[in-house]
Amino acid sequence: MQWLLLISLSLIADLFHIGGTPSVVEKEGSYERIALTDSTTLEVYQGADSIFVVMTACAPQCSSCARVYNKEWQLISSPTPPFSSIFPLATIDKKTGTIIWKDNDTWNYQSTL
Repeated sequence: MQWLLLISLSLIADLFHIGGTPSVVEKEGSYERIALTDSTTLEVYQGADSIFVVMTACAPQCSSCARVYNKEWQLISSPTPPFSSIFPLATIDKKTGTIIWKDNDTWNYQSTL
């Protein structure tokens, strides 16, 4: 999986001109964290029948998006946080593959409704 993923990451870097060379900075069982640039990371968890991906970019406020793919890298779903946020921050639990969301902004959405 790693070589296929790194090839895909290289294509992403070329397509979006984010620069740098993707590198695996952490690997623990089914979990990998990959640095795309100094401010962009990709977390990948390979489950039994699906692959969970969280991409986080910081500029300077960090924000994440999540995707779930099948084993053939076809998109299954795009999970969203259980709250409204301009800057939702996600991470993947290294042991379970669960996507954990955190509200990473201080905007009071209730006062704008």
